[in-house]
Amino acid sequence: MFPQRMPAAQPTSRLPAAVWPGFVAVLVLLAHAPAFFHRLLDGDEAIYGSIAALMNTGGALYDSGGVDNKPPGIYWSYALTFRVFGNYQMTAVHAIGLLAMAATCVVIFFLVRRLANARIGMLAALFYGLLTAAGNPRLLASNTEIFMMLPLTASVLFMFRREWLWSGLLLVAAGAFRQSAAINLILVAVGLWWLEPPGRRLRAAGLFAGGLAAGLAGGAALIALTGSLSGFWRWTIETLTGYASTNWTPGLVWFRAKDSILPFVIDMAVLWIAAIALATRWRSIDVTRRLVAVWLAVAMAGSLAGGHLSWHYFIQAMGPLAVLAALAFEHFHLRRIVAAAAVAGIVIPAVAWWAFDLTADPLTYDNRPPVPQHQAVSDYIAAHTSPGDRVFVWGDWPALYIESDRKMSSRFPGFLRGFARGSGLAPNNWDTAPDVWPLLQSDLKANPPALIVDTAAAGWSDFSMYPMSNYPVLASLVASNYHEVATVDGVVIYARNGP
Repeated sequence: MFPQRMPAAQPTSRLPAAVWPGFVAVLVLLAHAPAFFHRLLDGDEAIYGSIAALMNTGGALYDSGGVDNKPPGIYWSYALTFRVFGNYQMTAVHAIGLLAMAATCVVIFFLVRRLANARIGMLAALFYGLLTAAGNPRLLASNTEIFMMLPLTASVLFMFRREWLWSGLLLVAAGAFRQSAAINLILVAVGLWWLEPPGRRLRAAGLFAGGLAAGLAGGAALIALTGSLSGFWRWTIETLTGYASTNWTPGLVWFRAKDSILPFVIDMAVLWIAAIALATRWRSIDVTRRLVAVWLAVAMAGSLAGGHLSWHYFIQAMGPLAVLAALAFEHFHLRRIVAAAAVAGIVIPAVAWWAFDLTADPLTYDNRPPVPQHQAVSDYIAAHTSPGDRVFVWGDWPALYIESDRKMSSRFPGFLRGFARGSGLAPNNWDTAPDVWPLLQSDLKANPPALIVDTAAAGWSDFSMYPMSNYPVLASLVASNYHEVATVDGVVIYARNGP
């Protein structure tokens, strides 16, 4: 595929240099356009949105204002967006996510321009924009990874510029969105060794550590102001081991790999081939390109670490993949027919996924009528409650809160999240631990739900093995204070007794 090697070759193009930024911007924006045709793009958005809405009522994050196992950055972003644009305004959230992705493209451009030239920088930005869109609807969501990549990529840019203080500070900012950003500490260690002369390494490491310390102190202060520091430790740090261990079972890993890592690699095989081809020239490439190859390896390890293997997890690897692939196209000269095949290999899967993402229901991947089940249930909730009412959903369907425009009665937006539901494993998950049930009971007493929505009865999200009757807190509450009022597409709905 790469018959001739032309080090530092300038890519040829008939487009004037001034036209390239607009051309790349239009292609990237068009690729992400399906995000604005759906209110929700995945269940994670519903988790973040339902917690953010609770935070905006005055509840503390990781406490009465909502509990999840992600760092606080995503909740701060959603809560601030809702304060400015209105509660559950997901179009605004998608616009903020698009801005974060576009800003990352800009950072990638500056990084690659430093390593090669402006044209290759534009190519890398285009690759990242397409990579983050060419997949199932979850890839387009305003998720932790898309926000994390902006400060994480900026941290790498400052590393290449040997501005270590800023690199450390921005790495903490990235970690405020996702714990896996911490794996870039390995990249920084290699960068310190390769980029700095021996006499400056200790000072550079000290500056980086200072940036880390400043970022951690600032983050702790913000958590103390908006949430619970002890809750942060309990739900985002202590849960990590258990969360990963339940996901690293061979059958589950293979099942998820088929739906995520395999299509990620196959659909964008052109970029993988280009990146690997450059990496195999290890002895002939300079230290900066070697460092990008290390970045890709580290990022893939971070994407895989949790074992959950959702497609959007690999956004962490898409940045370095875009950079290394673009540098490969600078390094090699392609025959015209091979170049045309490479373009087709990128465009065809991108267009196919664009059409699917535009028409399919992001929560069920169904693109056929009638109205999706979850929308019918949400419509019922909205029609039979008032805006000030709280609702409790049993299962893993927080989308019902956002689609019905109702707040949660509990701090828990869902249960058995990330767990291998239906696998036969005992349902001992981080969000069904013994200390969860007294908290849930307290929440439901303080904010009695107008409706209890049982998605386990319909088997949504493989929840049929976990009926409410198996959980004394819920069984007792329903038996004493609620009665069945409706069944919508198999979902059983209970209303409070009396006025």
